[in-house]
Amino acid sequence: MLGYALRRAIWAIPTLFGVSLVVFLLTTLLPDPTPDGGGSPREVGYRLRADELRRARFLDLPRFLNVEPHDARARVEDCVAHVVLEDDDAQLCEKRLSQIGGAGLPYLLPHLDNLPPTARGRIALALAPIAMRMGVADERELTDPDRAALFWERFWEDRSVDFTAPAVRRSVDRLVSRGSDLREEELRVIDTFSLEHLVEAMRTTKDTAALIRLTRLASHVTGRDVSVKLGDDPKRVRAVVSDWLSWWYVHESDYVLLQGGAKVTASIAQTRYAKWVLGAATGQLGLSTRDGQPVFDKLLASAPVTLGMALLALLLSAAIAVPLGVIAAWRRGHLVDHATALLLLAFYSLPTFLVAEVLATFGRAADAGIVLPVVALATVSLSVMTQQQRASMIEALGEDYIRAARAKGARTLRVTVVHALRNALVPTVTLAGVQFPALVGAAFVVEEVFGIHGMGWETLRAIESRDAAWIVAVTLLCAVVTTACLVGSDVAYGLLDPRVREQQMRRRRAT
Repeated sequence: MLGYALRRAIWAIPTLFGVSLVVFLLTTLLPDPTPDGGGSPREVGYRLRADELRRARFLDLPRFLNVEPHDARARVEDCVAHVVLEDDDAQLCEKRLSQIGGAGLPYLLPHLDNLPPTARGRIALALAPIAMRMGVADERELTDPDRAALFWERFWEDRSVDFTAPAVRRSVDRLVSRGSDLREEELRVIDTFSLEHLVEAMRTTKDTAALIRLTRLASHVTGRDVSVKLGDDPKRVRAVVSDWLSWWYVHESDYVLLQGGAKVTASIAQTRYAKWVLGAATGQLGLSTRDGQPVFDKLLASAPVTLGMALLALLLSAAIAVPLGVIAAWRRGHLVDHATALLLLAFYSLPTFLVAEVLATFGRAADAGIVLPVVALATVSLSVMTQQQRASMIEALGEDYIRAARAKGARTLRVTVVHALRNALVPTVTLAGVQFPALVGAAFVVEEVFGIHGMGWETLRAIESRDAAWIVAVTLLCAVVTTACLVGSDVAYGLLDPRVREQQMRRRRAT
């Protein structure tokens, strides 16, 4: 059975792939984000904010194939071309060069003298904010185009050896192991060229003192006010690191150079679908636009609440439905059977929110904790599972082997439990695999009524604030849970029914 379970799990992968594709296509229906705060679409600030919002959802990337993946060099060359032409994007590109910062200097400064004088002066002035961040120049040196161009020429002659990956990696390692203000100052001069190694160090180190320096340095070179402060609790530290990892996942192509196989891989990896799938697989689900918290951390906190409630409700439903269905089947046509059918019809007719509201009103006085929410949730599947158990039990009691067992003098309890119930459980177990996802959906309503902060409560708040990142993440998680439940029900089917198990084993031997 283990081999069969593994095969079913492997065959579930194409299903998950299809589900992820459907969910991804649904995300394309979400409205294109626009910046808040007004402003004209022709203004540079407006366009920068709009571009950032689009990039956060990878809307700047093609959907499935990127024939021209961009890296730091490509972005710098593109910006320089617009500045040389002095077209409508020239001013925007000057701002982008400043944002790319030191990561773009190795691909710009060696060729600065090859540009026309006007373009060279504009670019040299556009790089002034970088020099100010580095702390390597006086502001007066950077106000005149010719003097600024001369400054950058001399800077590159003196500092070009520092802009190499091995040198930066050693500097970051020294900052993590033996941090000091001097080592931090050395990395400031490298500006955004050090970001790749800074973020990698954030990913691996657990030392809070090192994270304070790493995040402070990253905040300085990018202008993002996101850093670990002295005295921050572990939850805040994790949130800051997760914020940087999510930001880097979106903006990495601005600061790195693609070479060799990495450039070939980027044709697939730098697409909207690949970024979305890989982000979901690695936990880089971005930040919630509602409260700025990492979506992955919020899922880790809220998913166990919702899934745990759904599991308890399913177990409670099964514990009631199986014996109730057996009794109703055994006493078919009698008062017990009719009374059970009437009670189940009443439960089936009542909407979940009404049951939850009634129980919540009682629970406020009784302080029943998680018990009443689970009871309210269990009513969703109780009627369906009981009716299924009754129908399958009636069918099992009519089989020839049951008649044979009775003819041999087997007791009623033994006939019911040992002979009939085991086979009658198979359809109910299969139904349970379908009921669990339904219970997860119903838990959203129950959580809202009882004020439980699980996935449902968070999702309703996300819908109110149009938090697309959270909605997409929850949709994908529910798809994974549904697929896992269906695989589990198939495996349980084989465990309960020897005929199905024999067929599965025969198929395995034939393979």
